[in-house]
Amino acid sequence: MGSKIIEFIGIIFTIQFVLGIHELGHLVTGLIQGFQFELFVVGPLGIKREDNKIKVYLNKNLAYYGGVAAVLPVDDNPKNIKKFANVILAGPLSSLVLSIICLIFTCFFNFSGELFMFMAGFTSFGIFLATTIPSKTGTFFSDRKRYQRLISKGKERETEIALLRIIGIYGRDNSYKNVNIDDINLVIQDTHYQYFGIFCKLSFQHETTGSFDIKTKANFDELTFTMPKSFVKVIAKELDKLIQVAN
Repeated sequence: MGSKIIEFIGIIFTIQFVLGIHELGHLVTGLIQGFQFELFVVGPLGIKREDNKIKVYLNKNLAYYGGVAAVLPVDDNPKNIKKFANVILAGPLSSLVLSIICLIFTCFFNFSGELFMFMAGFTSFGIFLATTIPSKTGTFFSDRKRYQRLISKGKERETEIALLRIIGIYGRDNSYKNVNIDDINLVIQDTHYQYFGIFCKLSFQHETTGSFDIKTKANFDELTFTMPKSFVKVIAKELDKLIQVAN
């Protein structure tokens, strides 16, 4: 029984390690390019910038257990668009490199942790495929599709940049009140992100005025019936949490 427990813990740790490498790929690439660190979360481990200081905390948000990293530019340099694209691409590439390294070690070396090394390589390759082959992973675009949107011209690129800013600021502040409303409105105009954008707008409204705009709430309720039930459940829980905090 003891060995089974150790094996189970090892599997959990391996999965979190693989997810961490993927997110570190995003994070480190952003830092190398001069972006400012805002957030890094994998499983229960959370690290964020708060009051211009780096804070380590216990992550209780289950939506972030799969991993999230956020970096933001320190200026309005036009080159930031290409830098953002590099940040997005770095995650899948990190997963691919890790999978190759792990599988090479598994094939050519014998050691006590061989099973976990193979699992890390296999899982990391699966993450690479999941973030590059499909256009969407759930409600949001995959890393590959987001990269393509970022290097394109027009509204798609601007929407992706706005979305990255919203996620980064929320991850840092655990609040939408400091998010630029123009970014939210831009996201709402994209049919793929409209539901999430309206959710952000409702959150922004409630945190800044203490109530929801009737028209915005009506649009949100109408779109709810067209969205996956699992995603609706997560969003509803976040809105309930927002209302409870306000009360």
